[in-house]
Amino acid sequence: MAEVRRGVLPGALGLLVISAMQAGAAAWPRAEGQSFLSYSYQFQINETTDRNYSSLYYEHGVTDRLTFGIDAGRSDGSGDLTGLFFLRNPLLSTDAGTWISAELGVGAIEIEDEIYGVLRPGLSWGRGFETGLGSAWAGVESSYAFRGDGSEEGKIDATVGLNHASGSLSLVQLQYAAPTGGDDSLSIAPSHVIDLDRGLFLELGGAYKFTNEATSLKIGLWSEF
Repeated sequence: MAEVRRGVLPGALGLLVISAMQAGAAAWPRAEGQSFLSYSYQFQINETTDRNYSSLYYEHGVTDRLTFGIDAGRSDGSGDLTGLFFLRNPLLSTDAGTWISAELGVGAIEIEDEIYGVLRPGLSWGRGFETGLGSAWAGVESSYAFRGDGSEEGKIDATVGLNHASGSLSLVQLQYAAPTGGDDSLSIAPSHVIDLDRGLFLELGGAYKFTNEATSLKIGLWSEF
């Protein structure tokens, strides 16, 4: 059984394999003093109840273990806004490259011009590994949001990604959501992220929701600094 290490990162493996570029929240901590910022816009290309959605995501390594972040989004259809501050801390890591982290987010959501508080605990797992095509990673991120209006929503995202020699990467994500008072949903969302120049990346992707056949395209910009 691999020795479990707490405290100092066994980061050589983790950071080299992952290349410090996970899409969104993940089990790996951001390196101390390093930041990641992304903005994306997802727009629907067929007629369903789903609406266009813009999102802003930021994280910063406060220490080698503690990551601070902001997760915000806006629905074009309803105009509803969500904004959360979160902290993420690894619970354990192993020499084999496996990470398990806990996260707690607090913030607010605007629903039909009313503002409610939100509490969102989360747990994530990730592992980096090598393939014949290059370094890769897999991760599972889970969260459960409690809202001040009495509604709740559980989410599980499973991601597999591959880093390319060019500095770009490809990934595919399965997204499951279970809101109270609504139908569960399951989507698949592939993306390709192009290394533009010196820490700036262009994300091109899409999503297909199996539960209502909603199809969307996504464009985004990532920056590491």
